[in-house]
Amino acid sequence: MRRLGVFLSQHRRTVWCLILLLSIPPVCGLTGLQFFEPSYSNWVSEDQTRVLRDVQEKFPNRSSGFSWFMVLECEDFFQPRRIAALHETVDIIADEFADQGGKDVVFWIGSLPQVTLFGTRLLLPEEVATVEEAQAVGDVIASHPLVAGQLLSDDRRTMLIGVMNSERESIITIREKAEGVLAAVGIKLRITGTVPLWRAYNDAFKRDHKKIVVIAAAVVVVLALIIFRGLPAIIVSCSGSAVGVFWTLGWLELLGQANNDLAQVILPVMILMVSFTDGVHLVVHIRQQRIEDPSDPDAVKGSQIQAAASAIEHVGGACLLTSLTTAIGFGSLLLADSEIIQGFGRACAIGVLIAFVAAILVIPVVSSSWIGRRIHAGSERDIVERGMRRLGWLIDLVIRRSRLVTVAGILVTAALAVVALKLEPDDRIGHRVPHSSEAYQALLHCDETLGGIRTMRVVVTWRDDPSNETLWEMIAAVENVLIEEPEVSRPLSIRQALSLAPGVDGPAKLGLASLLPSGLATQFWRPDIQQVQIIARIQDRGMAHYRPILDRIERNFSELTRSHPEFRIDLTGEAIVDSKAVQQVVKELFYSLALAAVIIFVVITIAVRSIRFGLLSLIPNVFPLVATGAMRACIDTSLDVASACSFAICLGIAVDDTIHFLMRFRHEREQGHDVESSIRRTFVTVGSALVMTTVVMVAGIGSVMTSELQTHFLFASMACATIGSALLGDLIILPAMLTQFAARDHDSPETGSEKEYPMTDQLPRSTSRQLTFENGTAIGISNRWVNGQYCSIITAAGIVGCGIYDLETPAEFGQAIAIAKGTPANPLVEPEDLFDAKIVGCTPQAETLGISVGITGREAVELMLKTDLRRS
Repeated sequence: MRRLGVFLSQHRRTVWCLILLLSIPPVCGLTGLQFFEPSYSNWVSEDQTRVLRDVQEKFPNRSSGFSWFMVLECEDFFQPRRIAALHETVDIIADEFADQGGKDVVFWIGSLPQVTLFGTRLLLPEEVATVEEAQAVGDVIASHPLVAGQLLSDDRRTMLIGVMNSERESIITIREKAEGVLAAVGIKLRITGTVPLWRAYNDAFKRDHKKIVVIAAAVVVVLALIIFRGLPAIIVSCSGSAVGVFWTLGWLELLGQANNDLAQVILPVMILMVSFTDGVHLVVHIRQQRIEDPSDPDAVKGSQIQAAASAIEHVGGACLLTSLTTAIGFGSLLLADSEIIQGFGRACAIGVLIAFVAAILVIPVVSSSWIGRRIHAGSERDIVERGMRRLGWLIDLVIRRSRLVTVAGILVTAALAVVALKLEPDDRIGHRVPHSSEAYQALLHCDETLGGIRTMRVVVTWRDDPSNETLWEMIAAVENVLIEEPEVSRPLSIRQALSLAPGVDGPAKLGLASLLPSGLATQFWRPDIQQVQIIARIQDRGMAHYRPILDRIERNFSELTRSHPEFRIDLTGEAIVDSKAVQQVVKELFYSLALAAVIIFVVITIAVRSIRFGLLSLIPNVFPLVATGAMRACIDTSLDVASACSFAICLGIAVDDTIHFLMRFRHEREQGHDVESSIRRTFVTVGSALVMTTVVMVAGIGSVMTSELQTHFLFASMACATIGSALLGDLIILPAMLTQFAARDHDSPETGSEKEYPMTDQLPRSTSRQLTFENGTAIGISNRWVNGQYCSIITAAGIVGCGIYDLETPAEFGQAIAIAKGTPANPLVEPEDLFDAKIVGCTPQAETLGISVGITGREAVELMLKTDLRRS
């Protein structure tokens, strides 16, 4: 990575040419060129819908499965003027679809005939002269088995008119004409069903698409302003994100992968956030290098190049690794059977890798240009780093209580995993459409008054040639199984359809099925293929809610077939297929999650060259997943597909923090620092970047929560919870585990209570760096040799150092010196070790600055810096 960093920062013209060259394909994609045909994805696979399609072909359904419904509401439909308005409304629909059969595309109360030996007549006459006559007709209709609870609610205030045509323009035209007719007689009209619900989703999706991306981009700019406090740093950090999103969207268009519903809204935000976090890590390192190596005006160019090269060398590898693990998390979705999940995973994996290339090319050349000359401007106001330094007590507490924190972390993770296992796969229409839409509100109304509009189909197949009595009894038995379930609507079968024919209900009536209109009879009765269909409807309460009910129904059907082996009973329907599809998808997602976890563990192990570090990374990365799962289970045990996707995706993102922490920790160890000092330094340096990137990711992905679609909201909320929990795992649990288990990699065994510092290639060693405090900056110095070390913090007013300093000589020369003492078990090695160490002595000149025995080293430095401020 070092050679790459030097090349990118020193050969800017070549890199700019490469960037422009790589921008050509995305430009072509965004202007309409495509190498492959666009792929359109569905939640449910073809295999999962094959049985349902077969049933739909055998039983053309006029009592359910409509493209859309008119949901009519009023106090009393059975008034002469209102009956006339209902017929006029159906005439409007018939006229609109005159070339497609007219009234044949409509099914409502007025479609039902009363069959007599002399012919047929309508249950609802077109003309009713008096109120009394209308009420009498209403009483007959309301008690009819094909109407009650099916087309008319029990309270007679809600009526359904089903339409089997999905042309949007026709729906709009019919709505405009019918609303005027119905409103004139006091009937309220709302529209719902498959097509209106899909339209509501699509309209909300189009609104969300641009709105969310704009909000996310604004969030990135605002957070960059807060984090970096300087325009050059903001421009540099955002440049990689902008190019990354541009390249990703262009390439996906070019490859025909841009039509995935999930990807279109979530992908641009995810790529924007992932690439910006890479930019934050790179820019934070560049700024640190620029601050630590301030140059004169003639040396500015060289300093910029060195800083950019150093960022690629020390941070680029971690960014590459995090991009790979994130891509693995996304790529694991390819194992799902659902096309839309596969497409989402594929698009996001491609996008993450493209975004990394954009960040690694663009940020070094921009930071090395005139834009980056003042990239360190505003670093002295870095509130995140100052905050991390103030949290020094927290990491000290974690280190001191590392065994307790480690055990607690493992136990809490296990407990959360138990709670998270209560989650059940679920699917609801309400997850996929805006709740404020008319279509969804009408759906809820139908759930309350008519038992729902989602269809459940039971198909009974027989062999041999059973008698009509046996068939009648089996159909009745199947109906009774459904009737026993209060959350399933009243079933419809050939038995109810035959109530339209004259005579006493019974097996003999099956012989009169030929008298019924063919479209009505064949939706229930197919003796030619030895099958009958029974239909019921359920509400949109989620398959997790209905699963116990469906299991109970299937067990009862199994008992029926055991006592009647000549029959087979199959349960299917749109809601059933969706339920099974969601269960299968969620199951596959968790398999893919397990596989991704194994691959990521192997990648981390190889990258840090330590199986121990790979194992140590498991608990901190499992913790955010089970924490989010447990949180969701406490709120709602149902788990939709989009939320399940967030687990696989956020595993890769959560691992990013772990990788950055481990890579920096290993670097500190290689520099000769002991475990505890390395953890402290990593906590302040990388910890600052992790807090920044977590805030950015949560705020950016949180913008998706402004979506009108519940699917997007649930995905974003789960993702934000996971990413936020990952920070806790990496800044609390991981340091504790490193303290407990990482020492054996580098430290020699302890002798008694005294640590030995062996001679290495890095000793003797002297390092210095700039330290930031509330009242200004100081220089921290650390010197180490074999079995020895000392450290100090130098300000303009004086020095805070370890016990190696003598106080008498500095006092003679009028110098302000304050010292703290370490112990053989806990020596003061790095300047940061002085922060919380107690002052044990000081010169009179230091006392005049307010320094006294017993205060901390940090407080002593702040007093010296405060004095320096007053002088300036």
